[in-house]
Amino acid sequence: MPRSKRLGLPLTGLFTSSVAQAHSFGEPYVLPMPYWMYIYGAMAALILSFIVLAYFYNADTAERPRRQWHIGHPRLLTIVQSLKLSPILKGLMLFSFGLAIASGFIGNQDRYRNFNMTFFWISFALGACYLSAIFGNWYHYLNPWRLILAPLKQFSQGRQAYPQQLAYWPAVILYMAFILLELFGDTKPFSLSVILIVYTLINIAAVWRFGSQSWFRYGELFSVMFQLIAKMAPLRYDPSAQGNAKLSLCMPFSGLLHQRLEHRSLLIFLLFMLSSTAYDGLRETTLWFNLFWRDPLHIIEPLLGKHPLFAYITLRPWYFAFETLCLLLSPFIYLALFRFFLWAGKCLTRSELSVTELSLRFGYSLLPIALVYHITHYYTLLLSQGLKVRGLISDPFGWGWDLFGTAISGRLPVLPDMGLIWNSQVWLILIGHVASVYLAHAEALRSFPTQRQASLSQLPMLLLMVIFTGAGLWILAQPLQG
Repeated sequence: MPRSKRLGLPLTGLFTSSVAQAHSFGEPYVLPMPYWMYIYGAMAALILSFIVLAYFYNADTAERPRRQWHIGHPRLLTIVQSLKLSPILKGLMLFSFGLAIASGFIGNQDRYRNFNMTFFWISFALGACYLSAIFGNWYHYLNPWRLILAPLKQFSQGRQAYPQQLAYWPAVILYMAFILLELFGDTKPFSLSVILIVYTLINIAAVWRFGSQSWFRYGELFSVMFQLIAKMAPLRYDPSAQGNAKLSLCMPFSGLLHQRLEHRSLLIFLLFMLSSTAYDGLRETTLWFNLFWRDPLHIIEPLLGKHPLFAYITLRPWYFAFETLCLLLSPFIYLALFRFFLWAGKCLTRSELSVTELSLRFGYSLLPIALVYHITHYYTLLLSQGLKVRGLISDPFGWGWDLFGTAISGRLPVLPDMGLIWNSQVWLILIGHVASVYLAHAEALRSFPTQRQASLSQLPMLLLMVIFTGAGLWILAQPLQG
């Protein structure tokens, strides 16, 4: 089930939209004030947060380790462990993926009646992200592909050391393929089951070659993604070798403090998390549609002898190629933009640090933006479509079963007030960008010798955050504009 929220829109509807549409639900909603006022207000709050940090946040504070509060009595954690929840959860994860594959092959091919589409695209691909943002790296213990290979100890040791030059590039390639399938793949239950089997075979071959530990650290798409998101979680679970597990609480996003990206490939992965979400929103706007089909530069019409809209069937493959190319280039465009503003900060401070080194030091400061973009664009899908998995469990193959009595009632979506959705999106965008400003300022205080240089270096970064804030809110507001 692709992330695109409005499938099969008629061409005329893209040109003339007289009713404001909200993300995912298609319910009319009129903003209480012009959306540019939201954008300016968010930008002002961002600038104010920078001023406060510049005056009151110093190098001594930036050097302090993050504060953690241990919660949960050790005896309580021991009791929880004794309940054998881990084997139950592992079995449930493996059963869910097995059911998803089986239902795709033998079940009803209606996307909305088959268990595998909602389970994988919504409950897993989206829901697991948000679980990681709250509960940390739970996926490390419940990764279905790791669980499949766990009993094969000798098989999972690998036949050669993982090449350093590969770094995180396999995960980047798999991530790009994953997003291409989401946006353009038009997957159905059968094809999704085939994709899951192919992905399983890729993981088996890679583990056989490089070993379980290396592959699930560098190459497996969801391991890399969820581990990045887990760094921002307020909860941290730490099982010790002696079996005395610890559960600690910390401030959200504080896990990114004192962190440096290992490799530029991980930076590309992070930037693609940001750019692919922004691109998915941008490609649904009238501005993006008109960029190709209205031919504003008059490039296509002279070649065809007629307006592009009258050659829709002929140009459709070219439009697909155009969209694919833009998607694949998007993280590198963001990288160029990011490096330019870092270079500007380097020039202001006359720092001897290279732009590459600065990009690795400041790369994690963009991760909160990537997370809040993802949440604001897609969390409504969990409410409108993801919760329907309760009903699909009773009828996973779409054969008219009602195993648990939830086949009808369990498919009822949760439809929040549209004003609540919009306001939550604005606040999430603002919180994410303020967190990024804070993380970048803390890193600047550790990277530059004086507080004045640290503040100067962040002026270009502040401008970048302001641009991201304005662009993010503009994209979100487009479906609400008439």
